[in-house]
Amino acid sequence: MKLNVINTLKKYPFMSSFIVLISLLELVPAGNYTLLNAATYAPVKDFKLIVPGITYFFEPFIGIPVYLSTNHYIRAESIALFIWGIFFVLLSGLLSKKYRALPLHIAAYILAFSLFAVYVLFTPFPLFQCVPGNNSYCLIDPHSHTFYSHDGLVSPMHNLRWHVEQGFTGGFVTDHYNIKGAIMEQDQSLMTSYKAMIGEEIKVKDDPHFFLALGMISPVAGWCPDCPSTVKELADAVHKRGGALVLALWWTEGPINLESYIKDGVDAFEIANAGHKNMLDAAVRETAYKVSREYHIPLLASTDWHGWGNYAYTWTAFHIPNAAMYITPQLQVMITSMLRNRNSGDNGKIIPIIYDYPHQYWGTVRFVFAPFFDFYYYFSTLPFKGYVSWMVWSLLLWVSYTVYRKVHRLFFYNKPLMLPYMLFIAAGLMSLYYAMNMIAGLTFIPAENTLLLTVIYVLLFYSIGVLLIVIVWLYISTIRNKPR
Repeated sequence: MKLNVINTLKKYPFMSSFIVLISLLELVPAGNYTLLNAATYAPVKDFKLIVPGITYFFEPFIGIPVYLSTNHYIRAESIALFIWGIFFVLLSGLLSKKYRALPLHIAAYILAFSLFAVYVLFTPFPLFQCVPGNNSYCLIDPHSHTFYSHDGLVSPMHNLRWHVEQGFTGGFVTDHYNIKGAIMEQDQSLMTSYKAMIGEEIKVKDDPHFFLALGMISPVAGWCPDCPSTVKELADAVHKRGGALVLALWWTEGPINLESYIKDGVDAFEIANAGHKNMLDAAVRETAYKVSREYHIPLLASTDWHGWGNYAYTWTAFHIPNAAMYITPQLQVMITSMLRNRNSGDNGKIIPIIYDYPHQYWGTVRFVFAPFFDFYYYFSTLPFKGYVSWMVWSLLLWVSYTVYRKVHRLFFYNKPLMLPYMLFIAAGLMSLYYAMNMIAGLTFIPAENTLLLTVIYVLLFYSIGVLLIVIVWLYISTIRNKPR
């Protein structure tokens, strides 16, 4: 028996090495992603994370995109992953001495990478929910967008539905220089328990940063000649309209004097923004926390959701008992009052929450060797259910390929080994995709069932990807075998 296992491992070195490696990483006591205070990175109490069971079942298809969506430097990581992919394609071509096919292999890789990027950005992955342990807190998103922003992709109703699925009690729609989307979403939310509140994202002439004007009774700015030109003018205009002013994304523009913004009338600072994943390093977080404690300024965690990608990992908890009982205008006034009250940031009344893994290394070496760090962090922090899912799917693929090899010898002995197998996989995925579409059309299935939509999108993207690989493969084979 022992000899058979060793022979099997030798016969399939790649798959066996992969299974052994992820099993070893699962044993590493690295900890897990968890809910943290975005200012201190200490675990938050009285809040729990709800992970949909479908996530673990489809972990190999969902887990990696979700992991990448939590990456604080996704642009730098994406560039590094792309370059390493090109390197491995070139290395494989050079070692196999298939020089003529290298351009086609590179083109196929670029196509596959682009398809994966589209998959990450537009698949409606099931969202994790942050849930307060009691009704003393409500979860609010201070910063999100609709297609009334020049860079927004989603309708007000889509924005509302997305926030509900992620566990928010309410949130502010902060489109650029207008409140049309906020008003429309507030009207649409009247028949729901979600509280859609009015906000606006603004810049002034004399400052490079973005500001969130929250809770106004009328718009503050627009593309107009009389827009505020200084932060103080903006703060005065927002306060006159009953709102609160928040400094957003301040850590992306270099050194900054937070005290000067407090003197100008800014009421709160963002401390985390899931839409712009430039992470605050420990020194910057410490400065923000110190200023917050000294001047009693609240710190907020925002999604800044525009519709690019379905996953975010930030919430702001406000200590408002039984918040769901209030109507939207009442809750909006309570929140803006808390932001403007210089004592609300103390004693846990406003808590910025982030879903993250605090023990990651960030530095030049991380970005240079991004694929290896990502592989380690993803599998070493993978919950046991996710590990089991990877094992099951890997073994299923392994067994199906082993059986296929035997069938191939009987019926396709003079054909390429992998080509019919890839066609078989693509056909199977496409069949499942159409079957799920038919199921989704049945009257007893909710039309907006998020889990069902996730399965459908997973099957569709992967089947399209496999088919594209087969097409490129056929083209390469034709060029290679073409008579000269």
